[in-house]
Amino acid sequence: MDNIKILLSLDQSTKKTGFCIVKNGKYYKSGVLVVNENEKAYERMRLMNEKISELISKVKPDYVVFEQIQFQHNYSTYRQLAQLQGIIMAYLFTHDIPFTVIESTAWKSFIGITGKKREEQKKNTQKFVLDKYGLDVTDDEADSIGIAEWSIAHIIERIE
Repeated sequence: MDNIKILLSLDQSTKKTGFCIVKNGKYYKSGVLVVNENEKAYERMRLMNEKISELISKVKPDYVVFEQIQFQHNYSTYRQLAQLQGIIMAYLFTHDIPFTVIESTAWKSFIGITGKKREEQKKNTQKFVLDKYGLDVTDDEADSIGIAEWSIAHIIERIE
């Protein structure tokens, strides 16, 4: 791939998935895909798969970056996130869309996010987005923007 015009970053979960669209190496748009959290896990995965697939079909990214799953004290949640990650990968493989899975520590370190606890890191990421873009966003959306920041430097600029 010689040129990435549109990059999509995702902070995926079965309930809320933050996304950020980068066009020509610059922030373009971000948001959150939401499904009913009262649904059973497999139904949430199906619904989130539909929403992510629709977003990808609409945006037509040249490249996708999403966050590696992390164990957060609950094996059931970890398993569900692994299954959702597999669903996303299968979609990207089927549609021949290149992707990278990035560790949260890599993008957080790159943009200077500090904090010992997850909640503190999420708040600091929201502050980063507010300071840089003037956007007051949810933690899911902020994380997708943080992933996009790393992607601009490590994926887009490296390739172009």
